[in-house]
Amino acid sequence: MATDNNSPPEGVSQQDWNNYLAHQQKWRAKLKKRYDNELKSSPPVPPWQKYPDEAKSSMFWRMGIGEEYLTDYISVYFEYSSPEEIKAYKLKYPEPLSWSG
Repeated sequence: MATDNNSPPEGVSQQDWNNYLAHQQKWRAKLKKRYDNELKSSPPVPPWQKYPDEAKSSMFWRMGIGEEYLTDYISVYFEYSSPEEIKAYKLKYPEPLSWSG
């Protein structure tokens, strides 16, 4: 097990670990850019509005289009939004009872 973020886990070379960390950093920068250029000014509609025929417990949200929407838009928006932006989003799009929890 790695002792810090710069030390590779057991069985992983330092070069492979450095490559992984570089990839992770580039990926985070790409997601931040998506937020800044797209999602901040035009937040994604909540999943229950985007796909109203899909129940919260549906497999739709665990693979394919639904999972991609949650991962690529909803999660990115909530990761980079300020607490004030999140509060405003939740007031604008209150969670229906069928989605609470």
